[in-house]
Amino acid sequence: MAAVLVLMVVTVPACESVVEHDDASRATSTSTSPSSGSDIYEVPDQLRDATVVWSAEPEVDLFSVEGTLIRAAQESIIIGIAVGLDYTYPGFAVSGNYLGGDSIYSPFRSATGDGPFAGSVHSRIQQVIPISNGFEALTCVLSIGLDVLENGRYSPSLLADVAGGELRIRFIRNDDQTTTAAAPPPRPSIPGPEKFTWQAPTDNRFVGWQIDGFADVEPATAESGRCDAWARSLYPDTEPIASREAYARDNPPPVEPAYPGWPDSTN
Repeated sequence: MAAVLVLMVVTVPACESVVEHDDASRATSTSTSPSSGSDIYEVPDQLRDATVVWSAEPEVDLFSVEGTLIRAAQESIIIGIAVGLDYTYPGFAVSGNYLGGDSIYSPFRSATGDGPFAGSVHSRIQQVIPISNGFEALTCVLSIGLDVLENGRYSPSLLADVAGGELRIRFIRNDDQTTTAAAPPPRPSIPGPEKFTWQAPTDNRFVGWQIDGFADVEPATAESGRCDAWARSLYPDTEPIASREAYARDNPPPVEPAYPGWPDSTN
């Protein structure tokens, strides 16, 4: 469990931080309540001005059942680390059997009090590996383009590791194993200016699935630097270690259009 906690802090969202969060900033942060009484997911206020930009190896379809599950899970991980488990996508906490709070047995807090955040997180699906009762996914995540507003200035959300974080996620079917997977939804078309805000599914994308761990347990791929080339292609000139103070700025970072978005997103 300790190893998993360390992995979550280091690889999601892709950078290791040695900078303590400012308690005063937490006290002033606000968020849309996850208990608004609506069955439709609402993006937390702290992340509305951020996006996730996805890519994948040629053999991986971002709109397939597997691609959709991977995207929903990893975006929930980003949300859980940034603002708290209570704000993750519907069904994520239950599917992973995660509990909120400050327990050492949970990789997430219920709410962090951090934010607002601005900018873009890049994620890439490298491989989908079928297993007898589901599949595993090898992914990369890079959050060097995501800043957090602290003390009136925008600073790197965490220390920036330009190699990108490596993640292995296992998905286990927990419904009838003979049931045919649903056809993927239509490819979304994100309208106008909304593509520059956080896109999210409004319903539960984890029905029938269990999320079984984030650790890369395969020696052949763990610590292999499989994300290096991809990360460097996005940020070729960035120093491996970037302190918040050195890169703090008055204006938010650029926000890239969300891709591919979600067919039913109204956020």
